[in-house]
Amino acid sequence: MSFDLAQARAVLGRAPSVLHGLVADLPGDWLAARPTSDDWDAHAVVCHLLYTEESDWLVRARMIMEEGPSTPFPPVEHGDQSHRYPGQTTRQLADRFAELRAANLVGLEALGVEDADLDRRGMHPALGEVTLRQLLATWVVHDHNHIRQLQEALAAHYVAEVGPWREMLGVLDRVDR
Repeated sequence: MSFDLAQARAVLGRAPSVLHGLVADLPGDWLAARPTSDDWDAHAVVCHLLYTEESDWLVRARMIMEEGPSTPFPPVEHGDQSHRYPGQTTRQLADRFAELRAANLVGLEALGVEDADLDRRGMHPALGEVTLRQLLATWVVHDHNHIRQLQEALAAHYVAEVGPWREMLGVLDRVDR
């Protein structure tokens, strides 16, 4: 399947409502559930999505459009970013993510990206040269990756309660036994 910028924008625009629908007003024990002791809970996933929305996608898209591969992208931390948002509820963070995503989509539109621009290149500090098309596709898939991760964390809350149905619920495959 080929990349379609309009479709990518539309999918990126949906992520905040999906995220909000999954976490808004859930009790703390739901938001703290983890599939394994090494996995993130739902709150950590929201923190990570917010952090990357602040520091990654639009920053790098602008760099590709304005500087090309001559200047490497600034590094982005890939771990749990909960420490960046002390005292904020998951709902507050999801609301902030929605605000930033809307602003970033406006910013992306303002870049005036056309199909020919999708082959422009930037310099990733670890991956080397990447295209704007690859960056924007990764932005979309990054959302889906972490929404899946968030769903696994939330499902882990009821791992013991599903009883024998656990074997039929693939979302629980990685949950500690």
